[in-house]
Order: sequence, then C-alpha cells, then structure tokens
Amino acid sequence: MVSKAEWHLPRSLEELPVSNPRYIGKPVRKVEAPPLLTGKAQFVDDLDLPGMLHCAILRSPYGHARIKRIDVSAALELPGVVAVVTGQDMQQWVRPLGGIPSGWGTHCLAVDKARFVGEPIAAVAAVDRHTAEDALDLIEVEFEPLPAVVNALEAKEEGAPLLYEDKGTNVMFHRLFTWGDVDRAFQEADHVLTEQFRWHRLGANPIETFGVIAQWDPVENAVTCWGSFQAPSFSAMGIAGALGLPLSKVKLVPMAHGGSFGGKGNPRGALIAAVLSRKAGGRPVKWIEDRLEYLMAGGGQAWERFYEASIAVKNDGTILGIRIKLVDDIGASGENSGAISAIKPLAAFTGCYAIPAAQYEVTMVATNKNPQSAYRGMGPPAHYVVLEQMVDMAARHLGLDPAEIRRRNFIPPDRFPYTIPSGNEYDSGNYPALLDRLMEMSGYRELRRQQEQLRREGRLVGLGLVSAVEPGAFNMNVYTILGVPAGTAVPEGATVALDPFGSVRVTVGFALEGQGQYTFVTQLMADYFCVSPEQVKVTCTDTLSAPVHFGPGGSRLAVALTGAVLGAAETLRRKLETAASYLLGCQPGDVELMDGMLRVKGQPERKMSWQEVVGAMSARPDLFPPGTDLSTQATYVWVPPDRNMPDEQGRAKSYLTAAAACHLALVEVDPETGKVDVLKYWVVDDCGTRLNPATVAGMTQGGVAQGIGAALMEEYVYDADGQLLTTTFMDYLLPTIYEVPPVESAEMVTPSPFTPLGVKGMGEGPMISAPAAVICAVNDALAPLGVRVTDVPASPARVWKAIAQARGQR
Repeated sequence: MVSKAEWHLPRSLEELPVSNPRYIGKPVRKVEAPPLLTGKAQFVDDLDLPGMLHCAILRSPYGHARIKRIDVSAALELPGVVAVVTGQDMQQWVRPLGGIPSGWGTHCLAVDKARFVGEPIAAVAAVDRHTAEDALDLIEVEFEPLPAVVNALEAKEEGAPLLYEDKGTNVMFHRLFTWGDVDRAFQEADHVLTEQFRWHRLGANPIETFGVIAQWDPVENAVTCWGSFQAPSFSAMGIAGALGLPLSKVKLVPMAHGGSFGGKGNPRGALIAAVLSRKAGGRPVKWIEDRLEYLMAGGGQAWERFYEASIAVKNDGTILGIRIKLVDDIGASGENSGAISAIKPLAAFTGCYAIPAAQYEVTMVATNKNPQSAYRGMGPPAHYVVLEQMVDMAARHLGLDPAEIRRRNFIPPDRFPYTIPSGNEYDSGNYPALLDRLMEMSGYRELRRQQEQLRREGRLVGLGLVSAVEPGAFNMNVYTILGVPAGTAVPEGATVALDPFGSVRVTVGFALEGQGQYTFVTQLMADYFCVSPEQVKVTCTDTLSAPVHFGPGGSRLAVALTGAVLGAAETLRRKLETAASYLLGCQPGDVELMDGMLRVKGQPERKMSWQEVVGAMSARPDLFPPGTDLSTQATYVWVPPDRNMPDEQGRAKSYLTAAAACHLALVEVDPETGKVDVLKYWVVDDCGTRLNPATVAGMTQGGVAQGIGAALMEEYVYDADGQLLTTTFMDYLLPTIYEVPPVESAEMVTPSPFTPLGVKGMGEGPMISAPAAVICAVNDALAPLGVRVTDVPASPARVWKAIAQARGQR
C-alpha cells in the first residue's frame, strides 16, 4: 500500500516530463569532483576566522580512574592561553548527553571519573595549537586509578567493577525478541547446529578526522559552528539540547568533509569548543582532531560482539528457525549511536530466507573502552557473518552445496512485498535470479571443479557465497526500543528554484561527503527541466536556512533526496502549468510540462518554454489573476510512507527498501603463515533503479574493500587495563590495493514499488555482504582440515592457530 502523500511523485524514469532522459540513469561523472580534485573545496581546517583560538584536549591516561583534583592555574598563566575548561564548567553550562540506550549518556568532559583511555578531562584555548598543547602539560590532575573491565562477558557479571555506581550494573540493555513459534521449529528440526562467534572491534577511518570551529555570541546568547558534520540538523538538535539553547540559537554550517561512514555525528567536540569560546568572550575556537585522538577516542569504533547462534534445519535443507544471542560491548557510555547497530538487524534479521521463526536475545554492556559509534552497515555486517556461516554449516552438515541450500530457502519472487518475522517489510526482489546471475558470471561450477583439483594438490582454496539484504531508507521508529525519542519518519527536504535565464538551483542541508548525491540531483533536474547539467547548481546551506533535512545515513539519501527534489519539482510544475494556462489562453489543467515546454494538451504547437513562463511570473504579475502563486521556487519535505511504531515484540516497518546482493569470494590460505589472499571477487546486486551506475560501481568497489579489511585485518586491540594498543596505522591495519582485487560486478533491477523512481538504498550493501563472503570462503578453504575460524578478523595468527590445531589432531 502506498500512502496518498506519495501518489503524485514519479514512480519510474518513464514518468518524468521528458521524452528521452539524457542524464538520469546514465554513468555521469561526479559534479563534486572538480572542486575536490583542484583543491577548491573548502574544508573546516581551511577556515581562518579573525581572532580565532585553537583548542587542545587533555585526555585520560587511565581506562578507569576517579578524578580527585584538577588544577589549571599554571596553564592559565602560560602566555597565549585564553581559556581553560574542565568538567566543572560543563556541569555549569552543558547538560549531559542523553545516550542510547537512554540514560547512559555522559558529559562532554569527565566530571568525577574517567571511564576510558582518551576521555577528555580538560581543554585549552590558546592563540595557536602549539601553545594549547604546551598548556596541557601544566594542568595537574590527581587520579585514583580503579580496576578496569574491558571484556563484556565479564563486565555483565555480578561483582564486576562498575562504571556507574549509581546504576548498580554494567548491563545497559537486555531484551529477548521472539518471532514465531521458535520452540516448535527447533523441536521439529532434523538437525540443530550451534556455534559461537566473536566479532572484534573495528571502525571507520576516513582520511579526514573530525573538526569544528565554534563561536559563541555573548550578545545574542547563540552559537555558530562550522564543521565536518555528517547530519547537521541532527547534530544541531543535540548541541542545542546540551547547551540549553533554543534551536534557533544554534547554527551549524556543514563543510565539505571526508566520508564519515557514521563517525562524525558525536557533538562532544563541538560542545567543548563552544564552551571554550564562551569563556573566551566569544572568540572563535577551532579544534581539529588529530589521528591519535581519532583512533583512541574518536567517533569511529564499532561492533565488539560475542555471538551464540543455533539453526534448525530439515533433512532437505529447509531452515525452520534460528536463534541468535548477542552480547554487545558498547564501551564507556551510550553517548554515540553505536547501540542502534545491535537493533538494526531487526530490519533484515532472516536475510534473504523465508525462515518462519526466529529469536534474538540482546545484551548491551558498558566497559572501559571508547564508546561505540555508528559505522557503515550499522550492525548487519556482523549479523550476516553469523547468519551466513550458520547456513554454510548447515549445508556442509547435510552435504549440500552452499548455493543449493540458499536457493531452497530463498523468499520466492512472487511473495513480495514480504514481511519477515521481525516485522520489517521487504519491498521487492528476485533472489533466485540474483544467484543464477552470479553463478553464471563467475563460472561457479567450474570454480568448484578447480577447487577440488587444487585441494588434491594440497592447496587451501575456498569459495564464499553469500546472499544478503540491505535495509535502506531508515526510520527511527524501531529505535524507540532503546528509548530514542522518535516517530515514524526521518524527513528530507530540498528547495528547487528556477530563473528566467534557465538556471535550476537546488538547496540542501548537507555538505559534500563524497557519495555523489549532488550529481544525481543534477542529472535528475537536468532531465526534468530539459536543461544542461551546467545549468543546475546544488548548494548546501546552514541549518537555520536549509529545508528540514537529515542528510546521509542508513542507506537513505538516494531514496529520500530523490523524493524531496522530485516533490519540489512537481510543485513547480503545477505552478508553471497554471501560470502558462493564463498566458496561452486556455483552462488550468489543459497545459502540461514536457521536454522543457509548457504546451496545450492536444495542440502541441501552442507552447512556451518554462523560462518564458518564469520570466512572466517574475516581471509581469499584471498578466495573471489576483491570487496566482507567482513564486518560482518550491520546497518539499519527503517522508517515508506507511511506517508504524514497533509492537510489543519490536516488530515494525522500519526501513523502506530492501536492496539485495549475492557476493562470491575466492580466497587462498597459506598453510604455513595463515595469511589469506583474496584472489577474485564477484558481485551481483539489485538496488532498484540506478540513478548513476558509475556511483553504484564506486560504492560497490569501496564497500568490498572495507569488507575485506573487516574480515581479515582491522581490529582495535585493548589490554586488560583498557589501554588501546592500536593507536597508529602501523598497528591498526587497513586494506590497500594489494589486498583488494578488482570487483567483477553485474546488476539486476527490481524497482521498489514504494519509492520515487523505484530507487533503493545501496550505500552500505557491499560492506554488509563482503565480510560474510570472505569469512565463509576462509572456512571453506579450511574445511578439509576439519577446523574453522570463528573470530573476525580472520587474522593470519588466528588462521594459523586453526591450522596448527588441525595438524595437532592428526
């Protein structure tokens, strides 16, 4: 069912007012590229405001310690230092961040205790960064070290050191979700398989870290922040709430920034800079997070998990049910949105499969580590590693090919829209066809034959074939489970303006982040109004001027922004058609926009260009009846249709689209070192209508690279005291061109029936599928040895230990 609010937006490219779209749906180069490649794009560190000060932050050297005394007097006496803030200032001027789960937030500077290494203790504003850094050495802090707890399984037990004594527990959230008759499914199964898995902490690592300039206005009691904000309006609400200001007193100016992948939404740094600016009498204060700060305490760490999973299957491979128990290490607080990633799997819990019953037990635990943040995929990458490995285990147990067991359990194409047991609705898809295309493209049968030959030669070669669903166009409704104050919509707005000279101007509220959204807006508007891409200009503005918006996140922007821009364009079309009817001497409703012309229906020779109509609307109001709307711009706010709040078991229509993909990885394991090489990689994906196939291809290659890094290399390592041991890129390993092969890809298109143009979100899909494909491939390679790796990443050490275990058993 489609909501009435959506009926008037074009559902396909064929419904656009153009005979032959020239740009949308074509592989167009990014309009964002020239300013980035020529250095013209302005990032926050390029800004130099008059009288600007620079911030440095003193951080906790302890994972867990009570703060007994702070003396900043010597730092204040250092020439060049203008202001110093501590937790006491924050108690006076800043409310604690609410936290997710609700009630587990904290102050932006530690007040009574430090709860992770790197937690901000004090901050200095000085005439330059060097002076500010020197002043940090003069701040005296008396700590009382406390026992740290860094293992979530230990932290949830009674008697563990408590991070927040007043709560009496480190368990932040616990809930058992049961969907369908799970007990019966497991009783009726011919086989029940159980395994434990461990996903170690990793995260986003953009080239550019977070940065902000805050300027307090002591006259207006307002603050302006320039920064690398991913979701500026969302951040503005958080900052306004923490500072106790009306939203109208907080202006965020989003700057071009490197892809945040979820990690640039924490307001902590902006709040510190804002309070420093306030104490400095309103002088602007810049804080640029350095790489060490980012790795140790930035918004980039995610998903540290302990899993136990069971799958119930019949002899013929039919999956009857699945149980997954998760213990999630959230870190020292819920100040970031990391906890959401444990709930997001509800949107695609059973993947591509028609599994009738499922159970999910979630326990979130506080430990003395950097608080978890959002990261590309937001939880399902780890979930699918578990789900897809369980499917592989079942196949191996039953003697079935991994492709065959998947095919037997796929949701049939004729059952869409399809509601999964956890309540979300998949819009459309054809999973058997995706699998067929992948097997054909890769020569899967021949690869299996070659694998058998190589195994006889003693080589450990594996194939990992997975199918996954990517929830797209998120809503906050299901996250009310965690206490998030939310409704059933995350709106996205855009303003489209026309001028008599043929220009189309689009205003949005989010800055360049690299995904190419400005490009598809340009393509779409160029086709809609039949102009060249050079005549379309997409501009970002500040949060006080921009339409209601959220921006990138949750694989939503292609869907939401298409709806916003098309909605504004459709509103303009109606205005133009009405105005043209007066100029052409016919009745309103007799004129239509097509190929850039307003023409009388049935009399195509009677027509005017939209530029002529706009010119008349702007300069000759006397030609129109009183009361005619002569504005040549329109704003439209798109909201996802037909969403609902969760029921008593957390079931809700949460994500609007369900893109899908089949991935296949071919790997070889070195039996002497445990090193894994990804030899080849194939992807067939279905993200509905493709606005710009080149962008999809780039997203796919990049997401697979991230997935390979997650599967084999990336890991934040802490010692028993909570000290982070991976504080540089010498220790925290990222994939390079030498670890990532070119991706061979193909596409399918099953348009969404619920979205403008049939678009589905796809920004996270490759990252959701790739870790599972690589891990499944590694364990396929190890299968002849009778062992498998259940920890992610499958580092050489872990793989080597598994091989050594197998050799020891011989």
